Amino acid sequence: MIPESFIEEVLSRTDIVQVIGRYVKLQHKGSNWMACCPFHKEKTPSFAVNPSKQFFKCFGCGEHGTAITFLMKFKGLSFPEAIKELADDLGMEVPEDRQAKIRQARAKTLTDYLAQAADFYHQTLFHDRHAIEYLKGRGITEETVNKFQLGLSPDAWQGLEAIFKDKAYDDPKLEESGLVIAKDGHRYDRFRSRVMYPIRNPRGQVIGFGARTMAPGEEPKYLNSPETPVYHKSQELYGLYEARDAIHKKGRAIVCEGYMDVIQMSQGGFLETVAALGTSITPEHVKKLFQLSDHVYFSFDGDAAGFKAARRAMESTLSIITDTQTAHFVLLPQDEDPDSLIKSQGPEAFEAQLRSAFPLSKFFVMDIVREVSQGQGLRTAEERAQAVAIAKPLLQRMTAHALRQLLVQEFAAAVRMEPAEVASLCGVTLLDVPQTKPAKALSGYGRDTKQGERSKRPVRPVTTGPVFTNIKRRLLQCFVTHPSWLIKYSDQIEYEMLDTVDEWEEAIVRLWHLAQDHSKGEGFEESKLTTGYLLSFMQGDPLYNRLADLASEEEVLQTPEAVAEFEIKCAFLKLEKAQLDAQIAELLSMEERGEPVESQYLERLFKRRQDIHRSLIDESSQAVDFVLDSRLSG
Repeated sequence: MIPESFIEEVLSRTDIVQVIGRYVKLQHKGSNWMACCPFHKEKTPSFAVNPSKQFFKCFGCGEHGTAITFLMKFKGLSFPEAIKELADDLGMEVPEDRQAKIRQARAKTLTDYLAQAADFYHQTLFHDRHAIEYLKGRGITEETVNKFQLGLSPDAWQGLEAIFKDKAYDDPKLEESGLVIAKDGHRYDRFRSRVMYPIRNPRGQVIGFGARTMAPGEEPKYLNSPETPVYHKSQELYGLYEARDAIHKKGRAIVCEGYMDVIQMSQGGFLETVAALGTSITPEHVKKLFQLSDHVYFSFDGDAAGFKAARRAMESTLSIITDTQTAHFVLLPQDEDPDSLIKSQGPEAFEAQLRSAFPLSKFFVMDIVREVSQGQGLRTAEERAQAVAIAKPLLQRMTAHALRQLLVQEFAAAVRMEPAEVASLCGVTLLDVPQTKPAKALSGYGRDTKQGERSKRPVRPVTTGPVFTNIKRRLLQCFVTHPSWLIKYSDQIEYEMLDTVDEWEEAIVRLWHLAQDHSKGEGFEESKLTTGYLLSFMQGDPLYNRLADLASEEEVLQTPEAVAEFEIKCAFLKLEKAQLDAQIAELLSMEERGEPVESQYLERLFKRRQDIHRSLIDESSQAVDFVLDSRLSG
């Protein structure tokens, strides 16, 4: 694990303009740096990098984030990998414990051995007429052979000994890498006389192999590398490294079933295609794909095995997908796969399949109904009940609230029930709009915290309807885009919101705690407390997407800093006024019922309410004057 203090130092020294500028040609324009977006095709630059906020946004496709987000999306890296790359660029060595360094050194040796083997297999292929004719017969071009570094393992028990000389063939690391098998005191190559498909990680390192027999009827048809310290098939996707740029340009990723599907799809113009490695699609696979694109298409054969694979992909997707992402499912005609379809009908036929793909919501309903009724439709109450039972764990694993709400509505129509009934049976919550929640008891600014105790009745809670949600949402947005104000308005946040009453206050407090923690560090500079800096520490947190989306919206609004600060002051005043209104209404109600109320306390509340009203008018007037002055001076 990378120490947080080291991450802080890396982020404080990182310049997002320099990071992105290594991969994209940036031009200085006003306060931003502009370029054509690397995540979608465009001719006019709409990709903006904001150095003051350390944040990027594309005004064309909507992609946005920090320097870390960029590396994760553009290169398909994990968070630790992105931190390590930033550290390497700064000439900093990641501090790790001794065991971690040993593991890293061992992994480097394993990938070195695997890379040497890949080169050897690739060269061997070009000296074997039978293998060349086999690939030509499958329609594979020399360009594709080179792109995917396809190779051939020699028909020999110790073919690798040709490159691992001087007793290197006896190195235990060759066995650990999966290249060599040791049995009964003998060592021999795992792969012999097979077409070799190197498997790369997102950084382009060879981490394993898929190996296909050329002999008809030989089993197994495919032989894959075993799990090793550098290769975990539940986390890796074949062709992801090669497809990365195409995924960015086309704005989508296509997932097929096997190596040859990826290769044939690539030759057919679908360069954005990847495949699982002899296993079902896992949540880790889906997460990697959504890091590169918000739109993923799963393409499987139209047989029973294809439906089974699609169901597993759907289950993995449900736990990862957000409300801004889409997943589609392509189920090809019986006895067809992408390879055969493209060969027989051309790339246009597969593009047509993509256009008619089932969105996740439709496939969810269709697949459950198909499973229960064998395609006959839900005919009895028992079948509908069974469908609900299947849907229950799938709905519960979802974190995309809006998508789940809409999915429940579609599923409810299929089982002929009310959405609220389905939600109740499945143990999920439907959102009511507007939704009200009780607010906390009040204190401070002339409010008497003992009032409830003296009058023997609690203060009526203030509901948080759409108006107050908008106020708090905007307050959070101002703090995300100007994090230094989390320090400046620390007293108000601590006084007003530590006893949080809704998700917006909770988010503000979370961000405030984060800013507080980092501001206490040695050598803290307030100028380093940027949007990108704070968001980098929220990576992987469920709150990250909401905060990043708010920062992205502000890149469009471009609210002047002074005006946004007026909004912060007014937001706190409006929230306090709402609480005062609730207290005053409660006390007046008590008077009407003949219950004792301290008149001086009520007068103080009215006076404070009047002061707030005046302050709101003053703040609004100052904001208007500032805007007018800015326009006149501009």
